[in-house]
Parts: sequence; structure tokens; C-alpha cells
Amino acid sequence: MEVSNDSQESQAVPWGQRVMDSPFLLLGAGMLVMFVFYTGWGMIEILTLPASRLP
Repeated sequence: MEVSNDSQESQAVPWGQRVMDSPFLLLGAGMLVMFVFYTGWGMIEILTLPASRLP
């Protein structure tokens, strides 16, 4: 018995659900977001520091 194309499209898993169902993908995404934000924040802090005077 063949399944029609319409029923295959209605049963397709949404992208968001596929992401939320994958714990390793969520772990990787969480680590990537934290790495990018903390590294970016650190770089901004370093670049905006005033030059210090040597004694």
C-alpha cells in the first residue's frame, strides 16, 4: 500500500522538534553559544581597556 504525498508532508517532523529531540545537538549548541558570547565579551573588555601607565 502506497502512502500519498499529502500524508507524508503532514507527518513530517518540524525542524524545531527535531532539534529539541536531539540532546547532543542541544549540548553542542549550548556550548557554542556560551563560547561565542563569553569570548566576544572578553574580547570587547580587552579592547576597551585604557592603556595603563608603567611605574
